[in-house]
Amino acid sequence: MGPGIFSYKNEESGAERSPSFESQDAVVRASALSLRRSSWFSWWAQVILTSVSSVTLLFAKSVLDAAKGTAARTTPNGGFFLAGSGITMSIFSIFWTWGGARLSRRLVRRNASRIMAANLFRRTITIGVSLNLMGMLVTLIGAEQIVGLLAAKVLTMQGVFPGSGVGLAGVTAQTIQPLDILIVQANTNTLLSHFFSLLSGLYLTKIVHRLDPPSVDDGNKTKDLRRKFK
Repeated sequence: MGPGIFSYKNEESGAERSPSFESQDAVVRASALSLRRSSWFSWWAQVILTSVSSVTLLFAKSVLDAAKGTAARTTPNGGFFLAGSGITMSIFSIFWTWGGARLSRRLVRRNASRIMAANLFRRTITIGVSLNLMGMLVTLIGAEQIVGLLAAKVLTMQGVFPGSGVGLAGVTAQTIQPLDILIVQANTNTLLSHFFSLLSGLYLTKIVHRLDPPSVDDGNKTKDLRRKFK
């Protein structure tokens, strides 16, 4: 471990190791290490995917805005807004995940008890999962709008309404362009970013049960309720 996790006093002065090492609960120490590893894994996954999504979406938006032609009129402005909102929620989740990595250090330094550590874990998981669920919601709604627009372009290109008198220019305006695929790819990367954060949160729930396992009385009450509903 690095010096940020466990600290030692100078041995030449005759002092022993700091109490944060000697009196630290082994379960709390192992849980803090698991939190640190899980947080950094989730953090790097979110940073990479969110960065790719942001660059891709900004590139597609700038190109379509600069076109000032038929492509700009078929751009899903609402889809851009919802996709950007999903990226914003992913950025908030990145900062919160980084805070979880810092929490793992504080648990060891402050010699936290199992109950205190379990409560801090629950708070971290609850807020993180809430951010990811809201981010996935707006991203999925944006995906529905983007895919719906692409489906409309395909139907127009196939001539579903042959008697509508759509000219060549109208058909060209409705053809699927490579930038449309980039927007879908950016939206998918944002969803994957939120998924990795949710996966980390589900993994941390196992650590909470290890720190603060259900009591025997709660287990008996649960069994009695299951018997009543059978």
